[in-house]
Amino acid sequence: MNQIDYTTTSPRFSVTNNKELDEGLAYLNEHGYVVISDVMSQDEVNMNKELLWKFIENVSNSTIKRDDPETWSTQWPSFSSHGVISGLGIGQSELLWSVRSNRQVKNIFARLWNTRQLLVSFDGCGVFRDWRYNSTWKTNGGWNHVDQNPKLKPDRCCIQGIVSLTDQNERIGGLIVYPRTHLRFTELCDVTKTSKDFVQVPSDHAIMDQGRTRGKLVHCRAGDLILWDSRLVHCNSPATAIEERRPNEPVDLLRIAVYVSMGPTAFVHSQTLDEFREKRKQMVENNYTTTHWSTELVVSLGNHTDLPKLSLDKFDAYQKALIFGTNDENDE
Repeated sequence: MNQIDYTTTSPRFSVTNNKELDEGLAYLNEHGYVVISDVMSQDEVNMNKELLWKFIENVSNSTIKRDDPETWSTQWPSFSSHGVISGLGIGQSELLWSVRSNRQVKNIFARLWNTRQLLVSFDGCGVFRDWRYNSTWKTNGGWNHVDQNPKLKPDRCCIQGIVSLTDQNERIGGLIVYPRTHLRFTELCDVTKTSKDFVQVPSDHAIMDQGRTRGKLVHCRAGDLILWDSRLVHCNSPATAIEERRPNEPVDLLRIAVYVSMGPTAFVHSQTLDEFREKRKQMVENNYTTTHWSTELVVSLGNHTDLPKLSLDKFDAYQKALIFGTNDENDE
């Protein structure tokens, strides 16, 4: 079993300083992950938390109430094993579009890919409830995997992202990475049996040095963006440093991770860009949630066909540019 460092903080690189941001992207290339700070203000974090609760209460027909944790079990929208919300219209929700529309998020991906013609993922989010209140809420750790197929896509072609609305540390849990494993990605061809991008990685695999490769919990603060290469071995983990709940301590969500990824239109290969854009338009109108692949059309698990249809009229010019991968006058 691989050892994991839960306590050492990661360096944070500010998006507000170009030199620092470039250093951060160099860190991403070398280590396979990076934390970018100053992406979202505390006011923006708080507003997006409100949007999350609005979504949760709406999809449960108000059976879930934010101020009553006794209601947080029945109809809770995330997978209990890992906390991911990937259906019920989350991908086209106000929350996700609010986070995607943050200008700093696109600025970072534009600097990463050296283009502003970027397609955004219609991804979901991850939520941990405070399982000290209810032990059945505890998520699972240890499901090490990569999110890219080493046989079909050996090179860097996707950078995943999380805008965190909460701090992430050993008392909360969060993303576990195995630094630099992306540099040995093609060694996973021997455990890749299908064309799917999700590939589980056994702890005794050579890329994990037969269990000696050390994992790391990525620490961040609320409002940070964590980026990682889809070729990097990773998973998520519940908290490991447990503090007893104080009597009358309010119950809150421990972790809120909003997934966002952007990729260049140049990475669309399966069809013409016009055809791809038309299908993206239909996905938005049909209220679909997708995976982190913005340059492919991969619908996520948990989508529902009975969701209300959406009109493109509800999106502003900046958001439409993210749907279609075009520039717009508000980019800069």
